[in-house]
Amino acid sequence: MSVSATTQPSPWAATPEGVRCEFVDGQTAKRHEVFAELRAAEGLLALNYPDETGTYVRLAWPLSHLRHVEGHRKLSWGKAPMGIFTNAMSPHARLYVRDGILLNEIRAQAPNLSRRPPVSGRGRLMALIGGAVASIALIIFVLIPTISDQLALRLPVEGERALGDKTYEQIRQSFSDSQFLPLQECRAEQGEAALVAMRDRLLGASDLDAEAVRLTVLDLDMINAFALPGGRIVVMRGLIDAAEAPEEVAAVIAHEIGHVAHRDPTRHALRGVGTFGVLSLVFGDFAGGTVVLLGVNQLVNAQYSQEAESAADSYAHALLPKAGISPGALAPLFERLKAEYGDAEGLASHLASHPKLGDRVDRAHAAADSFDAAASAPVLSALEWFRLQHICD
Repeated sequence: MSVSATTQPSPWAATPEGVRCEFVDGQTAKRHEVFAELRAAEGLLALNYPDETGTYVRLAWPLSHLRHVEGHRKLSWGKAPMGIFTNAMSPHARLYVRDGILLNEIRAQAPNLSRRPPVSGRGRLMALIGGAVASIALIIFVLIPTISDQLALRLPVEGERALGDKTYEQIRQSFSDSQFLPLQECRAEQGEAALVAMRDRLLGASDLDAEAVRLTVLDLDMINAFALPGGRIVVMRGLIDAAEAPEEVAAVIAHEIGHVAHRDPTRHALRGVGTFGVLSLVFGDFAGGTVVLLGVNQLVNAQYSQEAESAADSYAHALLPKAGISPGALAPLFERLKAEYGDAEGLASHLASHPKLGDRVDRAHAAADSFDAAASAPVLSALEWFRLQHICD
């Protein structure tokens, strides 16, 4: 596209050649009166219009650069058709043509009216997108974990326990069959005494304070146990029912004590909130957005959880021998779970919050190889184990 200018015309100057149209130069919203002349031999559309100072500006738009403005191909001015065109090299400019003859000539001579304008600045756009993705990754994978770890270490004990208690009550309510009554805690006195004896034996072998862990059994047939902020460890009745020996329960509790010692529940809670907040800002509020956010958040935090689970297993492997229990006690329950439910493979293994059961079994057996069986002692007597099994009665 070529541009030229002439001096301000005299009031008595002749009208420029061409058809009177309207033109917007893309720099301002003002419409200019323009004279358009199609020069088919030269392959261009000549435009002649006065600018803000009254000086005539001459433009030469190659016919191959002419494009229909998107969504304005079939317009009319009264009963007469009207066309709005732009230039592929200056896509913000607009030429409004109401003259039927000129309109037909443009449609006949301009070969690319229906083509989309070429994309400009693609490299810069990709660089901006790449920079944005890198920034988000830096925040999620570096800044949020670092800040969460520091906050977890500095959070007051009272605040951490309040967070754990609030989470605990929400869990009790969410797993309850009643809308008004939370899931029942198992409080049979003799069963609780056996549970306390198991806890004290493990804590006595650890470097934690005797008050660092609060142990609770919930009346739910789920094979699970987990640690919450503030040192609360929750054991589901289903885990006790699935165990064939008290050492298996003690091994799982030792694993959860590892989470408490590493402050994992608090760190992960802070990480989860931070990650979800960042992803919410990125994805915004749209239909199905919550599902996407939860999926991405799970994928991100699953890696944190897998690292924490492996570290907690290692903690249990070191703690159990000090308490006179073989680290191999972690293996039997995992082996039965793997036989019944299988192991996570492929994408599922990345989404799972725990490492593969087969890997955990192998590590438990490897840790048990160096354990002196002569140093082992039953964690509970047969009577105490019976009472623990009936703690929910």
